[in-house]
Amino acid sequence: MTPLKKPAGAPPRTFELKQIGVLESCFQEKFGTPRQPRLVPGAPAKLRVAPEFCPAHSLSGLAQFSHVWVLSWLHLATNKTFHPKIHPPRLKGGKIGVFASRSPHRPNPIGLSLAKLEKVEGDTLYLSGLDLINGTPVFDIKPYLPFCDAAADALSGWLPANAFPELEVVFSQRALADIARIETAEKPGIRALIADTLRHDPRNIRDKTQMAEGLDMGFFLANHDVHFSVAGTTATVLRVETGLKFEKKFRRAKPAAKDPSGLPGEEHRIA
Repeated sequence: MTPLKKPAGAPPRTFELKQIGVLESCFQEKFGTPRQPRLVPGAPAKLRVAPEFCPAHSLSGLAQFSHVWVLSWLHLATNKTFHPKIHPPRLKGGKIGVFASRSPHRPNPIGLSLAKLEKVEGDTLYLSGLDLINGTPVFDIKPYLPFCDAAADALSGWLPANAFPELEVVFSQRALADIARIETAEKPGIRALIADTLRHDPRNIRDKTQMAEGLDMGFFLANHDVHFSVAGTTATVLRVETGLKFEKKFRRAKPAAKDPSGLPGEEHRIA
């Protein structure tokens, strides 16, 4: 394929972007982070705007809006080469053009997320409903304008025919006790946050290990390690361990092969 020639006087094909801040999110790893914004509406996040961008002035008037667009850099995207077609989980192995998807594996892994703006305090935006991991670099914030950003007659392409089935979420007695202790010591709401996260099934349908029924899996919400298993269309929250700090390179061993006793393998985490 012949590369595109740069027209005379055209701008450069590479640009330098300035990071205005780094997102603080309750989601600590890719596994468990919602695939789209607003799927977990109660998920809290904060963005502190760097001093060089004069937040006292640059954020003036923003608090009058209810929602904002967050433009970010999806820094944990792993692809090093460009692939024109990708495998979205909901296509169960099928392929689609990368520009017909919202996959992070694209020429420029730029994220565009709609968030609810809870409040603005000084240099900090308090947000909810984001689909971004803790530590995500943010390039820009723009107010959401319903009169021009919402399209009443919009089509969703190939997605409606390939919708993810939602899971019913139940809690074991131990998990309920764990949550009660957490909500007594901290702000209530983690039960709803866990339920909304699991309702949309964080597993990769193409990963046979993850899809094994009864497998003990886990993901971090802030400093809470949430363990769950799935059987049929029901996700059961097994326990919620707290007081742990998520490490950037934290990994757990993949489950061992099922032994003759029929006992399940080790817990599994995809980060």
